[in-house]
Amino acid sequence: MIKLTLGSCPCCKRRTIFVATNYWFRDYYRCLWCWSIPRQRALMNVLKEKRPEYRKLKIHECSPGRATRRQLTKECEDYTFSFFYDSNSLGKVMENGASNQNLEDMTFEDNTFDIFITQDVMEHINNPQKAFSEIARVLKPGGLHIFTTPLYHFQKSRPRIEIQEGEIINVLPAIYHGDPINADGCLVTYDWGYDIAEFIEQASGMKSEIIEFPKSKFTYRHGLDADFLEVIVSYKE
Repeated sequence: MIKLTLGSCPCCKRRTIFVATNYWFRDYYRCLWCWSIPRQRALMNVLKEKRPEYRKLKIHECSPGRATRRQLTKECEDYTFSFFYDSNSLGKVMENGASNQNLEDMTFEDNTFDIFITQDVMEHINNPQKAFSEIARVLKPGGLHIFTTPLYHFQKSRPRIEIQEGEIINVLPAIYHGDPINADGCLVTYDWGYDIAEFIEQASGMKSEIIEFPKSKFTYRHGLDADFLEVIVSYKE
């Protein structure tokens, strides 16, 4: 199958054609200019809506997608990004310019960032309570965590692993997603439901909203057509 749509990309801000050659639009419905995929376009749309002045804010993105990293580096005065390389010391700046950070134990000082971004990261965290708490810690008062993660409408959030004596034990069949820094992929550790907002508030004190993109002329023209397209925004008071 082939899907072609003329529209405007929220990532690169250009008139474009969105193209899919695979039924799984979430990973394959791409902008011909910047090669962004729907969840990246959804996230950029929410960023612009929630913080129109984002270009002047201090932004950090963990495990960025190539399209958002390229665009935010170009647009923003103070944008940084990180990956987690477990064989290197935390806080080290790698050759690609990334800071080496573990979301469960970041080296950043308290109240550092206006906006913290993660894309499809929170389903791969061993201890998401710690990660949400750490993100709240490094956000300034009034800061936002804007992120994507697959949300399942008809089930509650559940862990897929247990940690026993420092070892990861799969309590559900192992599933791996693509990983930009590991060819073997990244283990899915958590299935998230719509109760994620309650989980975040208990872990971090931040209140959250889930933003959906129902089919409309707007979503059609901006390439916002895919499963699991929700964007979650958590607010630090």
